[in-house]
Amino acid sequence: MRNNMKKATYLLLNYFPHLKKHTKAYENLFMTENAIASLNDTEKIFLKLAWFFESEGKYEFNLYWLYQLEGEWLEFALDLIQIHFKEDTYLFQENKPSHSLLIDADDYLTQTDFARFLQEKGFPDYTQNKVAVYRKRGKFPKEDILIAGKPYWSRYTAEIFLRKLELEKKGIKK
Repeated sequence: MRNNMKKATYLLLNYFPHLKKHTKAYENLFMTENAIASLNDTEKIFLKLAWFFESEGKYEFNLYWLYQLEGEWLEFALDLIQIHFKEDTYLFQENKPSHSLLIDADDYLTQTDFARFLQEKGFPDYTQNKVAVYRKRGKFPKEDILIAGKPYWSRYTAEIFLRKLELEKKGIKK
């Protein structure tokens, strides 16, 4: 599903799937202007961020644009930037930075925990078995960490997937 897409872009498009058709628009000025014209201010910033991720340094992202975001949007953008530099580039030696603030087992869910999380949030049909089947079929978010063959998802990934399910439940497919 990700193909050659950067992980940060993939996560961004999980929340803004309607931006996928514009991810290569940075390659052409006319396409860039058309893509930007059709979006609200928040979507414009996230599309520019996707262009930055995908262009491998050819498209510049101005950090000043982040000041236009608030609350969860700003946090989401900063998380994506961190993921991009830690996992999508080779700027950290062996892609394993020695500095981390996020190593906490409580921040990760097992497959059973993920199912329970979804059930508690109003999706009772997401049993552990359904999660396993959907994961196998590629209809579930890819795990963030695989330890000894056991998948783990960050709470952040779980929240993104929950938002997607909530939008689908309301009949909104972007």
